Amino acid sequence: MSRRIIISICISLIAVTTVALVSIYPSQATSSANCKSTDAFCYAPQVVTKLDRLDSVQLPKIATPSWMTTQSTTSAARQVTYTVATRGSLSADVNEFASDVNQTLNSPLGWSRLGVQFAQIESGGEFTVWLSEASQMTTFSASGCDTIVSCTVGNDVIINQTRWLNGSDAWNAAGGSIADYRKMVVNHEAGHWLGHGHEFCSEAGQPAPVMQQQTINMQGCAPNPWPLANEIYAPKLGIRS
Repeated sequence: MSRRIIISICISLIAVTTVALVSIYPSQATSSANCKSTDAFCYAPQVVTKLDRLDSVQLPKIATPSWMTTQSTTSAARQVTYTVATRGSLSADVNEFASDVNQTLNSPLGWSRLGVQFAQIESGGEFTVWLSEASQMTTFSASGCDTIVSCTVGNDVIINQTRWLNGSDAWNAAGGSIADYRKMVVNHEAGHWLGHGHEFCSEAGQPAPVMQQQTINMQGCAPNPWPLANEIYAPKLGIRS
């Protein structure tokens, strides 16, 4: 028997079987328009009618995990408070001084790179930034301060008014500006409060470490008012490099 004849016979048998089933179960056969999932037999492929419309589905509310809340809180900048005060007879603009100090401390080039925000408050700050008449410098410490330069004693960061107004011979001779000197001296003395000691010029022509005594001697380095990358640490705050 040829393959073509066998295929024809099979197709005929399938057609006869289908008609017979419809004839035998007429009560169970349903038109395609009325097909249900419970019908035993249906003319057309069944369409599931129990699916809800997508816009009627309410998405579940997902709470923010506590560990994510904690992380976002701890990533905020740590706040360090300070107070501004004066001593002696001053000719410098104190309001300008306070503004310059705040801008310097919070500059993205300075100690704020520690992840710290410095906030000036009226009293009771963690440290005090003083603008002092030169003749009054030794009243903070007879051994730790003198009338020539600025100094830091304990929680007192003391800026010498003469240096604030005029810079220094070493700084000026190296081409440094008065505006940059003021940033440097604030960063240098605040650096002592943060726990830094003095640094030295590592290579002639390179920017000086801010903790170098640039007021006294540039040691061949270029004037620099900002802490270098390797100076971004603060033992006082428990922040290590």
